[in-house]
Formats: sequence, structure tokens, C-alpha cells
Amino acid sequence: MNSDKRQEFKEALKRGLLIGGAVGVLGGLFFMDIRRGLILGLVGGFFAVLTRRAIDKRKGK
Repeated sequence: MNSDKRQEFKEALKRGLLIGGAVGVLGGLFFMDIRRGLILGLVGGFFAVLTRRAIDKRKGK
């Protein structure tokens, strides 16, 4: 993995974790404990980034 792809992955990971965490906190405010919502959101954001990267790799982007 060269430095450009590594930097791109880090940016995507930051974005995914931020969005996932925010959605998790919102879910925590309304449906469950806020800490549990945050953790579940971060985990979901991480796997969303991995899934998106795998789809892009398979399509050849």
C-alpha cells in the first residue's frame, strides 16, 4: 500500500468513524444508553468503510 492509498484509507476511516459515531449517539439519545450507541455506531462506521473499500476495489476504482 503506497502512501497515497494509505492516506486515502485514513481519511475514509476518519469520515466513517465520525459519521457512525454521530448516528450511534443519536440512536443512544432516543433508544438506548448513549455509550452503547456510540460504540455500536463506531463499529458500524468501521465496517461500512471496509465494505465500501471492498466494493470499490472489486469495481476497479
